[in-house]
Amino acid sequence: MKMNFKLGALIWAIIILVICIFAALKQTAVDTSIMALLPKYDQKPLVNELQEQQTAEYANHVFIMVSADNKQSARSAVNTISSELDVLVGIADLTQFVDSSSTQMDALYPFRFALLSDSVTKKLQIKDYEGPFQSALNALFSPIGAGKADPIKDPFFLYSDMLLEQKINIQVKIEDTLLRLTNVEKPSYLLVLELHKNPFDLPTQDHVMPVLKKIQQHMGEQGIRVSYSGLLLHAAKGAEQAKFEISTIGLGSLLGIVLIILLVFRRIVPLFQVLLPVMVGCLVAVAVTCLWFERIHLITIAFGAGLVGVAVDYSMHFVCESYLYTGVAVVRKLFSGLLLGLISSVLAYGGLALTPFPGLQQIAVFSATGLIAAWLTVLLFLPLMTTKNAPKNKQRPLPAALILNRCKDAFPTLDKYPKMASVLVITVGFISVGLFFWATPQDSVRLLQTSPPALLQEDQRVQQALGNSVNSAFLIVSGSSREAMLENEELFRQQLDSLVQNDRLASYQAISQSLPSLQRQRQNIALVTQLYQAKLDAYAHAIGLSDSQKTLAYQSLQENQQTLSPETWSALAMSAQWQGVLEPRSTGGYASVIRLQGHLSEATIRQLQADAAADNNINYVDQVADISATLAQYRTKVAEWLFIAYGIITVLLFFRYRLDIWRVMLPPITGSIIALSCAVLINGGYNIFNLVALMLVFGIGLDMGIFLQESRGGVHTWLAVSLSTLTSLLAFGLLALSQTPVLYHFGIIVLPGLLVIWLLSPLMQTSQLETR
Repeated sequence: MKMNFKLGALIWAIIILVICIFAALKQTAVDTSIMALLPKYDQKPLVNELQEQQTAEYANHVFIMVSADNKQSARSAVNTISSELDVLVGIADLTQFVDSSSTQMDALYPFRFALLSDSVTKKLQIKDYEGPFQSALNALFSPIGAGKADPIKDPFFLYSDMLLEQKINIQVKIEDTLLRLTNVEKPSYLLVLELHKNPFDLPTQDHVMPVLKKIQQHMGEQGIRVSYSGLLLHAAKGAEQAKFEISTIGLGSLLGIVLIILLVFRRIVPLFQVLLPVMVGCLVAVAVTCLWFERIHLITIAFGAGLVGVAVDYSMHFVCESYLYTGVAVVRKLFSGLLLGLISSVLAYGGLALTPFPGLQQIAVFSATGLIAAWLTVLLFLPLMTTKNAPKNKQRPLPAALILNRCKDAFPTLDKYPKMASVLVITVGFISVGLFFWATPQDSVRLLQTSPPALLQEDQRVQQALGNSVNSAFLIVSGSSREAMLENEELFRQQLDSLVQNDRLASYQAISQSLPSLQRQRQNIALVTQLYQAKLDAYAHAIGLSDSQKTLAYQSLQENQQTLSPETWSALAMSAQWQGVLEPRSTGGYASVIRLQGHLSEATIRQLQADAAADNNINYVDQVADISATLAQYRTKVAEWLFIAYGIITVLLFFRYRLDIWRVMLPPITGSIIALSCAVLINGGYNIFNLVALMLVFGIGLDMGIFLQESRGGVHTWLAVSLSTLTSLLAFGLLALSQTPVLYHFGIIVLPGLLVIWLLSPLMQTSQLETR
């Protein structure tokens, strides 16, 4: 038998080594994106493609706003910052200098009759020629001047009017080759840093963030305010928080376990014997997760730190019993309980793998493989290491075990007090019904927000300066061709303009505002021709143009009727924010995005949804609302799986314990219900992560009940159960202090749940158990 243990231990050691070597060779990247935890919610392929494009446009850019009391100081600071950012060459590209705006705008001058402002177009469509006529006269005789205007080539100043309307919505202007922000009080300039890699890439964060922090601190000392906006800032903050919590939770759990074991066993050797399966479990869990997934999330590792408190359960029972029996005898005695405990825990954890959440799937794989590895280590390694634990007098229990058993024996058992049992069952039933009817589900994706308020305010300040007070909702306009897409967008913009006029929508940004469809451009040229026919004679008479000058004006109109092609427009700097819109989609056809700005009321949202539903070429998308709806959908599925898991495990255990099954099942069920009640009272509702945590409470609670039932009153069992509970509380209970929402919502359930289960378990034991 001993040789079999040695052979099994050798084979298991080789397997561990091979798994770790393959995992090390793979070099799996670490992910820090909270959104990576969420499932890919069901959407049309076109909508998914546009959403990913929208995210990518923001994700890889860091916007730097430099503000000072005077223009000279701000410009000087921009140059200093630019030189300091040179250290990021190869990691990010800096945009600071740009071509002159006048050169870019002059490129549109040949198309002045095809590109009209919306206000002029609407007047000409209703044949209101007097309005443009009077506006031209006022502009001509204004002391301010009419800008780039020519009474012969553009007598009604249509080009100046078009430029003025476009500039109203542009918050950045080019000033002496620098990007000047116009929507702020103090002189402010913009620099744009474009990252070469994903902002959630840890090496990118490690390179860029120290440079940005140093610049902000250095400029602040000189009275220059430097503000940042970009996903990199939020990703780095989340990674920093996750790293901190991994170290504190893992270290706190480890220190607690060390202290408890030393106090109970008063020897160093049992400490190593208890921790070895835990370390092997965590090592194998990390390796298998790295092999299974392309990227491993920091949240998975942080949550996995709590695996210490569960995996230690098996080794704790083994080491406690090894003080009474030899290693081989302990395996025979505990095998059934250990196997049932492993199966129930893996079933509970494995349920996470059935969810569509990539983060929860990782946690499931991590936890299940870690527990299996710890279990195998206990059965194969510990029998060879604990043979010397048993003293010569094997019937001498540990002092801590005797003390805890006296305390446990002081508890009443429910089979002696049927009325108390009935009250407990009825109370649990009422709480369950109350939770079902009155508990409020919380499915907002904002629950996942990890960035501190100061960082959010700074980000918002920069985005507002850029004029990007963009709502999470946007519209997707599709078409079979570029022209069809632009025409569909122009048609739908009429409804948006109506909302803007009625103050139900602040504003919006659409590509057709800068690049009208060819059909609209030809219509504009025809409208301008009608304007010339109706008012050019009166205009010439008013300002004293000769007949020959009138002829030149007509001739200029005839010679400048070309339309602006998408190819020509794409070469201009103003098209940068619409990069990629004019390219065909992988799903076929073309699509653009209309960005909605400002707060949307519920009535406006319903109106936009109704308008979009009535048009096959329009899709209304609200990323926050869609993700929240997905969370709600899968919260329901997790709840269903929770009930299914309870049912399956109840059936399995019934064959083992028959009518005594309530002694095993009632504590974890009661603990789960009370834990959920606590979360609802503290947070005002519950969410999917609370429900997932109930699986963990159920799995750990089942282990407790199974070991107590299998031991038939073994003197060391309650000691092992209590020690395991304490270590689990240290591991998972610390999560309740986490600033990372996902981890917090786990901890707020596990902490009260395990406490209740530990307190109730002695009540469930029969008063007729055999004692040793």
